[in-house]
Amino acid sequence: MLRVAIFVATSLLVGCPSKQPEAPRVPEDTPLRIRIAQAEARRGAGVDELIELRTTGDVHARVLALRGLGRIGGPKALAALEQALDDKNPQVVAPALYAIGLAASLDDLDAATQMRLSDKILASLLGAPLPAIEALGRAGNTTVQRQLATKLADKDVAIATAAAFALGRHGRRKIAWSAEVRVEVAKATVHADASVRYAATYALSREHEPPADDTVNAALVARIPDSDPETRASAIAGLARRKALAAGRKQIEESLRDRDWRVAAEAVRALAGPNGDDAGRAAVADALFVRWSELAKGSAAEAQVITEALRTLLQHPSRNQIVNATSLHVANLAGKDEKRELPALTRGWIECLGLAAPTVSVPNQPSAGANTGASADANMAIDGMATCGRGRLPDHLRLPLLAEVAKHGDLNTKRAALRVLLAHDDPRVRAAGLTMLPSTWKDSDAKAQATTIGTVSSALATKNQIVAGTAIDVAGELHELTPPGDPMRTTLETALISRANSETDVELAASLYALLGKRALPGAADVCRAGLAGAPARAKAAAECLRALGEASAAAPTAAAEPPPADVATVIGKKLLWHLATTRGEVVIELRPDVAPWAVASIVALTKRGFYDGLEFHRVVPNFVVQGGDPTQSGWGGPGYTLPAEPASGADGAGYVAGGVGIADAGRDSGGSQWFIMHSRAPHLDGRYTWIGSVVAGQKSADALLIGDKVVKATIERR
Repeated sequence: MLRVAIFVATSLLVGCPSKQPEAPRVPEDTPLRIRIAQAEARRGAGVDELIELRTTGDVHARVLALRGLGRIGGPKALAALEQALDDKNPQVVAPALYAIGLAASLDDLDAATQMRLSDKILASLLGAPLPAIEALGRAGNTTVQRQLATKLADKDVAIATAAAFALGRHGRRKIAWSAEVRVEVAKATVHADASVRYAATYALSREHEPPADDTVNAALVARIPDSDPETRASAIAGLARRKALAAGRKQIEESLRDRDWRVAAEAVRALAGPNGDDAGRAAVADALFVRWSELAKGSAAEAQVITEALRTLLQHPSRNQIVNATSLHVANLAGKDEKRELPALTRGWIECLGLAAPTVSVPNQPSAGANTGASADANMAIDGMATCGRGRLPDHLRLPLLAEVAKHGDLNTKRAALRVLLAHDDPRVRAAGLTMLPSTWKDSDAKAQATTIGTVSSALATKNQIVAGTAIDVAGELHELTPPGDPMRTTLETALISRANSETDVELAASLYALLGKRALPGAADVCRAGLAGAPARAKAAAECLRALGEASAAAPTAAAEPPPADVATVIGKKLLWHLATTRGEVVIELRPDVAPWAVASIVALTKRGFYDGLEFHRVVPNFVVQGGDPTQSGWGGPGYTLPAEPASGADGAGYVAGGVGIADAGRDSGGSQWFIMHSRAPHLDGRYTWIGSVVAGQKSADALLIGDKVVKATIERR
């Protein structure tokens, strides 16, 4: 899966591929790494110490100090990194370039800074091509694209691959390409080397606001039968994002039967998702039988394709009777065919999703007192959803499907579902009910609307993170539906401001600040100014809020921070394996404390406490990630503290290829206990999310994990 040359920080590369093994650790290395980790964790308070090491330490110390400055970011750290680009020692310039890339990935740079950095980085392109190309992708602007495009034809495969990834990152950063650059990237998709083909295909799939281009469409279609499955999947995703499915419909439909489940999952999203149509959804439904057959033969990951197909059909309703009949038939197979040796969770998901998917094709009906036929049908479906998968799917997984079903019914249907959801003891179920409320707004009278506002306002005041976090999102939707000056809008604004004033959770505070800034709520400026004095992640969100309110000079200070309650001295210099006994089998992860000491130390400490034992995987996106580690098993929880961001550069390791493992977060310095495993490569995560290591055994088990599967027992092995 590794597509670019990998460099070890201690090898101090200047850009040429290295075949040397990782340098053995020297006795002095561990104390140095501990010192630098402590400085990194102090964030703004540790910048001066790292700058001193950058100027007075030996080359090895300078390399590690530069990486630390990139992870902390801010004007002072960035100035030190720019100064290092003028160093006459190429062994210092290369890590400075990588560090600038990290700083730019964690924080958006203003236009003037991008222009200045673009010129300085280009000057390093000859002597340190790989670090410079990575930095140009993350910190450069449009002026560097021509130079990057010329590198696509470089004889060095690693350089050509890096250039394509860099241009793909420009797409992720919403920087448009010129027509000339687009032509060169399209040419690179037929490169003899598979890594270059993948990188170019990935870049085309990520282009920002791509214009209609038959040449590019043809290039992507030509990659659908590529020998590399990740290239095949990326080509399909690219056509979907370009709304050009017609150019490769036949090939994409054939991909529904691809031997690699990841390609099939991408084809499902393309044909049945927002850019699909009824014909594509019918093709997806038809392919369900093929994937069911493979699942029944023992290929556990096939459940990813089936559940993704049913979820997508649920989210994008179809009036196609073939789709409805097929979904119901698959549901019946799952529910009744006990001869198939399937895990209960797999059977439960397929049964309930299969029942839900065709239900959403019930036409919307106006509310007119008595139930219409459509409403009666939807209510019957709700009754079925409330009982499907019993003994296989717990309430917090099964009942939220009611919200998806009821959203497509009439007002009476929605209210029937809300009575079930909002009264439930599990906050995850209540949160699903909250998400339904905006869909009832237009058909409700003033009294019912006032009740809705009261429900959301109460939810905003609750101590439960799941309910409060969902209420913030719902409040944003309702705020847009209420006119200025309306007392109900005022009630909602008061509740949001009150919560923002007292919020201590970093992720919830960030969500609140974003909403306050976007909706320009009365009193928002004062709340967000107070947030500037908070923890680094909170301060950044507050600064973004103020900029949205028109305070262009607002900037988050590089605040000081306290290290998290973990001991990096217990992991730095150690070889650690994280053994996860899951409900799908064992997964073994090699942890990398040399890259992410705080994240690894936290995982080790939490594992010893039994923190991860019994926790569900709460998020699965087929052909992307499986995510767990949340004590609330909802996506809103954490360990009670946050971790400093420790993203890796191209000098540090394999990164986010299939089996890569990272820490989930909601912005710089907001990670905690949640972590994820990659199903396939995702270059846009590199340099942004803390990478902690890779799966070394059990990837098939990881691929088979569904939402609701669990870590039975987590242990640490020291070598």
